[in-house]
Amino acid sequence: MVLYSSEKFEVTHIARWFHVLPHVDITFKPVNATFDVTNNSYLEALGILIAVPGFWLILTLLAFLVFFLCRCCDASLKKKRKLTPLKWTLAIFALLCCGALSLGLFGNDQTHNGMKSAQTATENMEDIVMSVRNETREIEFILNKEINKDLDKLADLFKEPISNSTARVLLQQALAYMRSNVSKGVEQLQDINNKIDHVDLNKVPDTIHKVELFRWPVTISLLCVLIFFCFILLWGIIRHSRCFLIFFSVVGLMSVVLCWVLVSLYLGLCVAGSDFCLDPQPFLYKQAGSSIDTNVLTYYLQCDDSTVNPFTGPIKESTKTIDNVESTLNVVTQITSVFYPEKQVRETLDRLSTNLNTTEKTVSGMAALLNCQAMHKEYNAAMQATCIDIMEGTAYMLVSAAGAGLFFTVLIWVASHTWIHIRRKRRADHVDEEDPFLPPSAVQTNSRRNRDTYGSMGLFPRFGIPSTQTPHFSSLNGHSSDQAYMQGHYTPPPSHDNDLMCATKF
Repeated sequence: MVLYSSEKFEVTHIARWFHVLPHVDITFKPVNATFDVTNNSYLEALGILIAVPGFWLILTLLAFLVFFLCRCCDASLKKKRKLTPLKWTLAIFALLCCGALSLGLFGNDQTHNGMKSAQTATENMEDIVMSVRNETREIEFILNKEINKDLDKLADLFKEPISNSTARVLLQQALAYMRSNVSKGVEQLQDINNKIDHVDLNKVPDTIHKVELFRWPVTISLLCVLIFFCFILLWGIIRHSRCFLIFFSVVGLMSVVLCWVLVSLYLGLCVAGSDFCLDPQPFLYKQAGSSIDTNVLTYYLQCDDSTVNPFTGPIKESTKTIDNVESTLNVVTQITSVFYPEKQVRETLDRLSTNLNTTEKTVSGMAALLNCQAMHKEYNAAMQATCIDIMEGTAYMLVSAAGAGLFFTVLIWVASHTWIHIRRKRRADHVDEEDPFLPPSAVQTNSRRNRDTYGSMGLFPRFGIPSTQTPHFSSLNGHSSDQAYMQGHYTPPPSHDNDLMCATKF
C-alpha cells in the first residue's frame, strides 16, 4: 500500500495580510487576486499598489521644495537660536534610522537563507527527475541492446538441428515470447519517459543563484552606505560642523528617494509573493503547459490519497514483462540443458539471466523514485522557504525602507533647520596694535585710564614737562612708547577755520 504525504506548506500571517490588500484596476474595479503574470488586469492592479509609495515620494519632495523656499524668505534666520534641542533631535532620529536600516540587514540575511533553501530544494527536485530519466534510459538500453542481443545469439544457436523437433519448436516459441515481452517492457518505459522527459527544473535553481549572486551584496552595500550617512550626521552634530550638516542634507535627499523606490519594489514583491503562496497551483499548471502531463503534476503537487499515481500502470506492466521473460528463460534453460549442453549456450543464458535481474532491480528502484513522497517533500521545502523565509525577509526590508525613508525625511528637515543657524567662524586677521592710524586698542585704553587715575591722585603731574623744553621719549623698535599717553593728554590747537568763524561772530 502506498502511503502518501499529508504535510502541506504553511502560509504565514504576513502573506495573508499582503494578500488582502485591494487589487483594483485603473477604474477602481476589483481584480482577481490569483497570481498570474500573464494577466494584464492583475499586472495593472499590482502596478497601482507599487505606485502608492511613488506618490508619497512626490509629495515628500514637493514638501521639501516648499520648506526650502520658505526658509529662503524667512527674515528671522539672522536671529540666534538655541541649537541644543535640535542637536538632540537629530541624534535620536539618526540612531532610530540606523536601527531601521539594521532591520533591513536582518531581513536581507533571512531572505538570503530562504533563497538558498529554495535553490537547494529545486536542485533536489531536478536530481529526482534526472535520476528517473537516467533509470528509464538504462533499462531501455538493457532491454533493447543487451537482452535482445542475447536473444539473437540464442536464436542462432538454436538453428542447429536436434533429435527432438518438439523441443526445437518450444525453444523458438519461447524466444518469440521473450522478444514480445521485451518489446512491451520497452514501450512501457518509453511511456514513463515521455511523461517526464520535457520536465526541466534546472532553470529555477540557476535563476535563483544568478539573482542572489547580485541581490544580496548590493542590498548590504546600499544599507551600509545609508548607515554611513547617519554616522556622518552624528559626527557633524558632535563637531558642530556646518559643512557636514549641509552634506547630509544633500545625500539625505538622495537617500529618501532611494528608500521609497525600495519600498515600491518590496511592496510589489510582497503582494505578488503572497498571492502566489495563497494559491500557487493555477500558476504552476499554466507554466507546465504541455511539457508535463496534468495528472503527473497533480500527483506530485497534492500527493494525497485522492490522487492516482500515473506511473502505477507502466511500472506494473514493465515488472510483469520482466517476470514473463524470467519464467520463460527458466523453461529454456531446462530444455537447453538436455539438447544444447554447449558451453556457449550456457554462458549466453547466464548473461541473459543477469541482465534480467539487473533490470528488475532497476525498475523497483525507479518505482521508488517515481513515488510522490520524495518530490512532494522537496516541493514543500521550496514553498516553505519561499512563503516563510523569503516573504518574512522581504517584509522586514519593506518596513526597514519605509521607516528609513520617514526618518531621513525628519532628519533632512531638522538638519536644514540647524545648519542655517550655525554661523561661520570669521578669520582672525593680524593687527598691528602699534599702528598710529588705528583706534586705540583695549590695552592702550586701559593704559590711558591708569595714567589718568594716577595723575588725578597726584602721583605725577599732568603737565610736568615745560613747554619750552622738548620732552624726551624713550623709543622701542622705532616707535614712541609714550605715544598713547600723548594722545590721551595733549589736544591739538584749534584749526584756522575755527578762528575765522569766531571772529565773524564778534
